[in-house]
Amino acid sequence: MATCRYCNNQDLGLLIDLGDQPIAHRMLRAETDADPAYPLSLHSCGDCGLIQIVNPIDPDTLYSHYNFNFSSWKFEPHLADEIDTIFQHLSPASVLEVGCNDGRFLDALKEKGVPGLSGIEPNPVSGAQARDKGHTVYATQLDPDFCEKTVQDTGQFDLVVCRQVLEHLQDINGFFTCANILLPENGLLFIDVPDFEKALGMGDISMIWEEHVSYFTQAVLLNIIRHHGFDPVDVKQYDFSGGTIAVLARKGASGPQRAAIAVDADPVLMGQAAAYNGKVNGYRESLAQTLAGYRSQGNTVVLYGTGCRACIAVNGLGLEKLIDFAVDDQEQRQGLYMPGSRLPIRPSGALKDSDGKVVCLLAVNNESEAVVTEKVRSHLGEDAVCISLLGPKDIYRELQPTA
Repeated sequence: MATCRYCNNQDLGLLIDLGDQPIAHRMLRAETDADPAYPLSLHSCGDCGLIQIVNPIDPDTLYSHYNFNFSSWKFEPHLADEIDTIFQHLSPASVLEVGCNDGRFLDALKEKGVPGLSGIEPNPVSGAQARDKGHTVYATQLDPDFCEKTVQDTGQFDLVVCRQVLEHLQDINGFFTCANILLPENGLLFIDVPDFEKALGMGDISMIWEEHVSYFTQAVLLNIIRHHGFDPVDVKQYDFSGGTIAVLARKGASGPQRAAIAVDADPVLMGQAAAYNGKVNGYRESLAQTLAGYRSQGNTVVLYGTGCRACIAVNGLGLEKLIDFAVDDQEQRQGLYMPGSRLPIRPSGALKDSDGKVVCLLAVNNESEAVVTEKVRSHLGEDAVCISLLGPKDIYRELQPTA
């Protein structure tokens, strides 16, 4: 029987079942390449409200070919505000970032004058990029043994940072055990995670990703943080990458409050969860009807952007037969094929080779859409039609002018 990874409750209800899906980050080098698929479904805990993949793909399978870094290019308009939020409460002398990737956040802390900077990054490619910048980076997974040894060697840290990582971890409670080891009393913990609440309320499946085994709303995240003995001192929400929650919390003197692990789930959240599958189906039908209408008029439909959110949207909504090809500005992706749909990935210059009107499904984060739309129109002129495929923008309203 499935058990909630946070509160151990067995009252888990099915939120949505997307069937068998390919691994979204595993691009195909040839159209005929093998493309194994794995069950992908979300369940919601009736006690604590945590939405989760209860049977995730084994990490050895999921990450066995993950030997690249596709995120170093990503625009992070909220990064400066996150740094400012931290420094409003503390000027840290020592920081450990869990999942430091290529060291971008450590770079920003260095620019603020933080002398002691370290990171943990098991991905060898992005970890090497951070080391090349001069950062101390441990090529390991976070666990209590590592934390105890590190504290013995270097002492505790003023600040532990965990950005876009907690949603990947199968052991949420173990992470907070480690944070309590690494931080002294009154030390600060900074967490940011994808915010699933807008996607949940709208029926947006693009926020689902097999690497993200847990899906947080603000209320659920704050409860987990408090349970483990941390007091939130600042909470921010950003529209970055579909929506982000950022919490700065202070380690309290009392330690984890194990007795308070389960809370009554928010009734509004439960209502959104109950309606989610129906909203997804309604959006799927509306989008498919819109695209079929364009194609019946001889128009070309192109997907702009081939990241993981784009892959799950195309495969989960069954759009592969309604899209002619995909384009992406990342050279590493060009010439490859998207998993599942096997759509060929071309450079954006291929847009101008299309006959007639082109409809572009914008599968890029909303903060990048203005730049991408301008690029589309530079190739196609003002007659180009652009439709947002990803939230937090209202994806239903995007279809109204064109339906």
